[in-house]
Amino acid sequence: MKKLFKAIMVLTSFSVLTRLMGFLFRIFLSRLVGAEGLGVYQIAFSVFMVLETFISSGLPLIVSKETAKIGNSDRKNEFSVTTSAIILGFITAITINLIVLIFHNVFAKLFTDQRCLTILFILLPTLVFSCVYSVLRGNLWGHKKYFLGAVTEFIEQVIRMTLTILFLGVFNFALEKVFLTSIAYVISCVVSSIIVLIIYLKQGGKFKNPKNNFKLVVKSATPITIVRVLSSLLMPVISVIIPLKLVSIGYTNEQALSILGIAVGMTFPLLYVPSTLTGSLAMTIIPDLSSAIIRADYIEIKKRINFSIKFAIFISFLFIPLYFALGVPIGQFFYNNTQSGIYLSRACMLIVPICVSSITTSCLNALNLEVKGFANYLISAIILFVFVLFLTNYLGIMALTYGMILCLGLASFLNILMLNKKLKDNFFNLIYFLKSILCSLPSILIAKWSFNIFSNIVQLFFSLMFACIFAMVFYLTFGLIFNLYNFSLFEFKKLFNKKVQKNNK
Repeated sequence: MKKLFKAIMVLTSFSVLTRLMGFLFRIFLSRLVGAEGLGVYQIAFSVFMVLETFISSGLPLIVSKETAKIGNSDRKNEFSVTTSAIILGFITAITINLIVLIFHNVFAKLFTDQRCLTILFILLPTLVFSCVYSVLRGNLWGHKKYFLGAVTEFIEQVIRMTLTILFLGVFNFALEKVFLTSIAYVISCVVSSIIVLIIYLKQGGKFKNPKNNFKLVVKSATPITIVRVLSSLLMPVISVIIPLKLVSIGYTNEQALSILGIAVGMTFPLLYVPSTLTGSLAMTIIPDLSSAIIRADYIEIKKRINFSIKFAIFISFLFIPLYFALGVPIGQFFYNNTQSGIYLSRACMLIVPICVSSITTSCLNALNLEVKGFANYLISAIILFVFVLFLTNYLGIMALTYGMILCLGLASFLNILMLNKKLKDNFFNLIYFLKSILCSLPSILIAKWSFNIFSNIVQLFFSLMFACIFAMVFYLTFGLIFNLYNFSLFEFKKLFNKKVQKNNK
C-alpha cells in the first residue's frame, strides 16, 4: 500500500493544482465569453470529446495494462505494443477527420448554432496529436511514473490558459472569442504531445516493429473503445436535446443556450471538484490491480478496492455540506451568477455517484470487465435519457441533474454488485455510508451558521472560506469519532512507524 499512497499523493497534488487552475480558467472564460458563448462552446466540445474517445480510451488503457504486466522483463515487446497503439491511433484520427470533413452537412444538423460546427473544425487536428499524447502517457502509467504523467497534464493546462488569456485579453483578434478559445486548446495539445514524446524518449523509450502486436492491441482495445464511445455519446445527445426541449416550452434559443451554459459550464465543474481527489486513485488503481492480478494476490486486490470505495464516499460527504449550505454564495462569488448556485445546492448529492462510479469503473477495467461495466452504464443511461426527453418540459434543466443522480447512482450500485460477484466479497458497507451521512449533517448547520455570522463582518471571499473551514473541521472531527477514516490513518501510521524505526537504527 505504501507505493499506492505515494502515487495517490503525487497525483492528487498535481491534479488539485491542475483542476484548480482549470476551474479558475472556467470562471475567467464564463465571464469573458458569457453564458451563451460558454453554452455554444460546451455543445461543440462535447461532440469533439466523443471523437476524442476513439483515440484516448482503449489504446492508452491497453498500453498501460500491458506495460504493467510486462514490467522490465521484455522492453522490446513493450516498445512494440506502444508503437502499434500510436500507429492505430494515427489511422483512427485521420479517418475521423476525413469523415467529419466529408459529411460536414450531417454534423451541421446536430447543432442549433452554426458556430458549433466551426469550433468542431478548429478542434479536429487535435486528434492526430492526442494519439501520441494519450498512448505515451499510458506507457508512463504502466511503469507507475505518475509524477511525469501529471506534469505533462499540468503543463498543458498552463499553456492553454496562457494562450487563451493572451488571445482574449491582450491581443485584439477579429475572430469570435469562442473560436480563439478553441485555437488555444489545439496549440496546448500540440505542445503537450511534443513534451510527453520527449519524456518518453528520455526515459529510454523507443519505437519498435509493431507487426507482432497489432492483433493484440486491436483485439484488446476495440471493445473498450466501443464501450467508451457509446458511453460518451450520451452527453452530446443530451446537450442537443435540452436546448430543443427548452425552446419548445417557450424559451428563446439564446436563453436555452444560456441555461445549458450555466448548468453544464458553470455548475458541473464545481460538482466534479471532489473527483479531483478520487480521480487520482482511479488512475493509479488500474496498473496497480493489474500487477496484483499477475501475482494472484487477491487479498491485496480486495483490500485496495474496499479502501477505494470508502475513500470515494468519505470525500463526497466532505464536500456535500458545503455545496448544500453555501451553493448560492459560491455561485455568486465564482461566477457572479446566483442561478448556478441554486443548481449547485440542488445537485450536490450528485457528487457521491460521480466519485463512486469513477472508482468502481476503474476497478472493473483492471479486472477485464469493461464490457460488463458498460452494460451496467447502458442500463442506467436509459434513465437519464428518459428524464431529459420527457421531464425537461416540467423540471427544466433540473431534469438533467436528477437524471444524472439516478443514472450514475444505479451504475455505481451495479458495478459494486459485479465486483462482489467476481471477487466473492462485499464492497459496499451500508453502515459506513449511513455514518458518512450522519457526520455530514452537523456540517451543514455549521456552514450556514458561520456564513451568516461572517457575511456581516467580512467580505464574501473570507466569509465563504471561514464557513468552509469550520464545516470541514466538524466533518473530520465527527468522522474521527465515528471511525470513518481510521482505515487510512492506520496505513499512514504504519508508514510513519517504519520511518521512525529506520531513523532510530
